[in-house]
Amino acid sequence: MKKSIKGILLWLFFTKHCPYCNKVIEREYDICEECRVGRPIIKEEKCKNCGAEKIHCDCKGHKMGYDGIAAPFYYEKSIRESIRLLKFNGKDFIAKRLADDMAESVRTDYKNIDFDVICYVPFSKGNKLARKYNPSELLAKHLSEKLGIPLEPLLVKLYENKNQRNLNVIERVGNVFGVFDVADNVDVNEKSILLVDDVKTTGATLSNCAWILKIRGAKSVYCATVAIPSPYKK
Repeated sequence: MKKSIKGILLWLFFTKHCPYCNKVIEREYDICEECRVGRPIIKEEKCKNCGAEKIHCDCKGHKMGYDGIAAPFYYEKSIRESIRLLKFNGKDFIAKRLADDMAESVRTDYKNIDFDVICYVPFSKGNKLARKYNPSELLAKHLSEKLGIPLEPLLVKLYENKNQRNLNVIERVGNVFGVFDVADNVDVNEKSILLVDDVKTTGATLSNCAWILKIRGAKSVYCATVAIPSPYKK
């Protein structure tokens, strides 16, 4: 009986989970085997405009509102599941590991840029009431701690719009037009800003946020996300 109780206590308090997918793993491992071999890592020689490896880049030099984007992964396989768990299943601890990966991308891709501040794509007031947390804000918080760059809520979402996931490319651009603004009593003039979101799909949301920051005087706006669209699923 004592052994059984001990086993239960060990299970409850010392069970180790994969920081990407939440599966139970042996204590000597950091992540599960599936995530270790299945993470769709974006390698060097990236296009700063779309974030993809240059051999997969299809942005054709189309300029966005932001000055560059850095992401460690493509949005597929275990990373897609990680983001789903973070956004919709309340697994907020996953943000810390994903922020580790984002921090490495920022250090590599933006090594010559001195950022003044980190901000994030905000929730509307309705989202704040309905959701436990904003994944983008949580990622930005961890990223701020890892990079030593101050975090400020520079942006506000003025009203709730349609979910971007259900819209095509053209509809997404119009869907975010005029949705975001710079918060009251913040100064973005001549600042180099790192803007954080969980996933970049078409880039419409990030571009809109970057445009309004620049209109209000920001010197530059670079983006960091966990993932960008996979080039293998067109």
